[in-house]
Amino acid sequence: MDKIYCHYHSAQPATWRCLPCERHYGDCCVPLNADAPEEWPRCALCNERLTFLGAANTAQPFWERIPAFFAYALQSGPLAMSAMLALASLFLPPALLLWLVLFSVATKYFYSVIEACSLGVGEAPSLASAFSGEGFSLFFKQLAVFFLAFAALWLAADFDSEAVYWAVTIGLLLVLPASIIRLALDKTLGAALSPGEVGQVIRAMGWRYLILCAFLFILWQSPAWVTQMLASGLPKVVLMPVAMFLFGYFSVAMCAMMGYAVYQYQGALGYAADDGENRAAYPEAEYLRRRALAEAEIRLKEGQGGQALEALRAALERTPEDLRLNERFHQLLFALNERQRCLQHLHHYLPLVARSNPSLAATALLNARQLQADFLPEDALVCEQIAAALLERHKTREALSLLRNLHRRFPDYPHIPRAYLLAARAFAENLGQLEPARQLLAFIRARYPQAPQLGEVAALEATLERLGRT
Repeated sequence: MDKIYCHYHSAQPATWRCLPCERHYGDCCVPLNADAPEEWPRCALCNERLTFLGAANTAQPFWERIPAFFAYALQSGPLAMSAMLALASLFLPPALLLWLVLFSVATKYFYSVIEACSLGVGEAPSLASAFSGEGFSLFFKQLAVFFLAFAALWLAADFDSEAVYWAVTIGLLLVLPASIIRLALDKTLGAALSPGEVGQVIRAMGWRYLILCAFLFILWQSPAWVTQMLASGLPKVVLMPVAMFLFGYFSVAMCAMMGYAVYQYQGALGYAADDGENRAAYPEAEYLRRRALAEAEIRLKEGQGGQALEALRAALERTPEDLRLNERFHQLLFALNERQRCLQHLHHYLPLVARSNPSLAATALLNARQLQADFLPEDALVCEQIAAALLERHKTREALSLLRNLHRRFPDYPHIPRAYLLAARAFAENLGQLEPARQLLAFIRARYPQAPQLGEVAALEATLERLGRT
């Protein structure tokens, strides 16, 4: 099954679906409210409840997680199960009933591993869980599956054809993992033997099911290979517990791999689960901000510019000082050529953004000048801050237009000397106009004899004198 991506962000896997709108959304478009976890996400377009897709499109491919399956089997629960099997091989009497009980417990544990991994649970079940609850009959159901498989092999051998025998053998090896998965999920012998149910597992994974079978075959053979390598150096009394321990360890690794494969292809198998690790939730204020931004983007991409602006306006009524919302609102007003609303909003937005990000304020000012050539902020400090940011961009004339006649426009502004010193430097350094720079410096000396910038004024005057002689 191919991954499905967000309708509005082609690189983001889909985690939600709106059935009425036939739209898929990623986590980028659907933030979650950490302060109200019971609040179910709704579609930004029709306000209907979204359908959760789980990790069907976000799960890492199982073949990229091979080391994780070996690490999974090293947790306390799997190691305790493997140690129990090893000790049983030493001390358990050779009574068939006792061994049937032991293997029914082990089988129940192995199937609980498949079930846990299919739900995205990273913590392995404890050994104690294998002795409680239901599921002990799974051992006998699995025995029935194996019995039928051996019966099929026996019948294939009766054909006296090597091709038929190997075809049946390979077919059984390919079908058994899907049958085990089906038994782990449905707990019924009918599901494990049903061609339709088993086929659903194979169809869900497609050709990648062959990769799963290949890895499972290697893991299945691993205990025998390791035991064979140790056989020449270890006595039988030690070799048997080692072999049983390896059987337990590799069986857990196999079950973890099968369970995770189900988790990866959960969408095609008809259920939704998620491990929660990548599902970020935000405090209510941040959640509302992200939801408004996401809705505005979705509306805009659907060609609904008016609704996008309305979503941002409603959010700004709750948090009028939110910089990100104001920035996006300005960008959208400018892009949609809402001239009057954009200019009106700038009188609120520019003082807000100039304090924290003068460069962004400079961009907004340049946008405003495209709508109204003589636009000026209503705050002297904002003019000075944006002028400095414009000078860093080498927008000298735009910067000087903000500082021109500042003492007349804002006679009570206490930082006129600092602003005019900035303008003098702009004239001299950026435009090479020495005379306007001298006039501004002389104005500072005459009108503001106590200004703290007089030392810088004197230094710049000396520099201008040298430049003038040159």
